[in-house]
Amino acid sequence: MSRTDLVRAGHLRGVVGVSRRLRHSGLVIGIWFWAIYALYAVGITVGNAVAGNDLEISALDATLGASRWSMIWLGIAASVGVLALHVSAGGSRRSLFEGVLRGSLAVGAGYGVVTTIALLGERALSISLGMTWRRLGALPFDSPLTVLGTVVAEALVITTYLLFGACVGAGFARYRAWGTLLVVPFALPAVLVDLATRTGVVGSIANVELRPDIEHAEVPPSEGLLTMLLGLGGAALAVVLAALLLYALLRTIPVRPS
Repeated sequence: MSRTDLVRAGHLRGVVGVSRRLRHSGLVIGIWFWAIYALYAVGITVGNAVAGNDLEISALDATLGASRWSMIWLGIAASVGVLALHVSAGGSRRSLFEGVLRGSLAVGAGYGVVTTIALLGERALSISLGMTWRRLGALPFDSPLTVLGTVVAEALVITTYLLFGACVGAGFARYRAWGTLLVVPFALPAVLVDLATRTGVVGSIANVELRPDIEHAEVPPSEGLLTMLLGLGGAALAVVLAALLLYALLRTIPVRPS
């Protein structure tokens, strides 16, 4: 085996190792999150049905994207938490970046599928109990094609937030206390993905409509295939921006003993 092949094999091992660690952590977090969410969603839906209330809004959307916040923590741990160990084991910053990116895409894909299944199950339960159900803003969710689009959109959301967390961790490792000042610009991809998908805190606030006054404020659902395509395009752009930012940070981050 030539030196080039050895280097390539070592690089691939580093990428796979980081990606596997991130996927495993995402799986553990996902199991806990979705188990708790299932109890919460069923309890809220059934409880309102028994009380004679109409829930109307998806219980998942009512939490304003709760699954995002654990992904930020995971992203921080994936970048800074393994950097020194990864490099000391012969890995490179490039393999760390590619591993984090691959792992983020994989975790995002898994969450996209599970989130969509959860929304479909929640809708079916609400309708079976004689209640109305709709999403809080979000992208269209009224046909097989838009349901598939939701899988992609939710996957891109989680991927963006994972990469955002990695950027935050890398920023603090690179700039120490000054990294606090960079959290806001680092969050731009996360803000973009929320706006594009009309979900999360930013997406919901940005789409609030007063009908006819503040006491009747609501976030109406979106409609149309064009809205879905624009949302997916914006979310994909957010992933690209977050990845480029992380790559730039990891290229200059110092490796200090842990």
